[in-house]
Amino acid sequence: MELQNALIIAGVILLLLLVAYNRWQIHKARRVRPLMPEDDLPPMREPVVGKTVHPETAARLQDLPPEHIARREPTLGGAGQGGLPEADQNHALAAAHAAAASADADEIVADEVAVAASPAMVRAAKPGQPAPEAPQPAASDTAAAGAGAAEAEAGDSVAITATDGQPAQAVIDPLIDCIVPMHLERKASGDRILPLTGRLRRAGTKQVHIEGLRTEANAWEPVTAGHQYEDIQVAVQLANRSGPLNALEFSEFVNAVEALAEALDASADLPDMTETVANARELDGFAAGADVQLGVNVISDGAPWSAAYVQTVATQDGLVLSRDGTRFIRYEPDADGVQKPLFTLQFGDTNFLRDDLTVNAGRQITLLLDVPQAPQAVKPFKTVCEYGHSLAQRMGAQLVDDNMRPLSEASFVAIFAQLEKLYEKLEARGMPAGSSVAQRLFSL
Repeated sequence: MELQNALIIAGVILLLLLVAYNRWQIHKARRVRPLMPEDDLPPMREPVVGKTVHPETAARLQDLPPEHIARREPTLGGAGQGGLPEADQNHALAAAHAAAASADADEIVADEVAVAASPAMVRAAKPGQPAPEAPQPAASDTAAAGAGAAEAEAGDSVAITATDGQPAQAVIDPLIDCIVPMHLERKASGDRILPLTGRLRRAGTKQVHIEGLRTEANAWEPVTAGHQYEDIQVAVQLANRSGPLNALEFSEFVNAVEALAEALDASADLPDMTETVANARELDGFAAGADVQLGVNVISDGAPWSAAYVQTVATQDGLVLSRDGTRFIRYEPDADGVQKPLFTLQFGDTNFLRDDLTVNAGRQITLLLDVPQAPQAVKPFKTVCEYGHSLAQRMGAQLVDDNMRPLSEASFVAIFAQLEKLYEKLEARGMPAGSSVAQRLFSL
């Protein structure tokens, strides 16, 4: 018995020694040791573009509190609301070279990458509200708008002739943009600038554009790889269909501009926030009073139509299905021969890409015209009515207005008279319907 007890005690002692040894090994492994020269740690790097705000800018940003603008849907002169064909033009950053951020980047000549800006979103006047009266633009502003009427297409370079010795404009326009001139200490190449513009694509819901001045062409152009620029200018759109530029979006824009100026060793002439936000609200008030969509309806006199039948008719008539599948689009060439959307065809809430077209049926087709987006010269409403009349004859239907009343000659005359007033209002502002500046303002 004594031997048995001795063995038990010895076993317990051995177990305790093993536990103590294991704990000592664990503690030794976790012990923090000082860094040694042979550790060869990589050096710390500062970011190329920081998010700091200069003190004077921070003071200005406190003038107004951040605002939240409620979304507004377009006013329809005809039937229902309809989406707009979204443009797929976005900034294309050069897949730039690793050396682009260095001082030698100005000497690198890379493949040209066109950087275009685009419209993209939905606002409009509330029914029954009168349009706010907007002050007429100065003659200098109107002249500037005429010089900047050309729109950059995705993938294409912009070539514009200078007038009166002043650099020709590309996309940026003082009528609808808040422009920040940026003065470079020395010439900079697009290869150096493009990698630094990642934060300058949008400010909230507003499009941001960056252009460089090429002295040999005496013209501004979207910053392009391989080109050298004397100066650059950055602009944020003051308003679009999502509403006016607010204080929060302005501060986001200014922060990004300051970071770019610091990275390029440039000086930026920053605008006053209070004045800029006030200008944005005034422009938005004008746009709300001029933002109109007209619609006519083709109503079946007999049995409902299947979605498959409507799709067949629209396709045979040359209309193109939108990317999201919710509408067909009628395109017409503009003065330069570029195909632009003229009006859309919708069949209720049918999605022609996702829905079963043999099951979906309805008795109403809606044709929608986005008035500010279509040039007056092509007489878009006349085209819409003629196409609607053609559909009604072929499909055994009748053409009616928003209240389901047959469209008469008197109603056409009244609508044309209202359209003339709207076209005159847009023309007086320096942004005729269908122009580049109007298409940007009346978009998302």
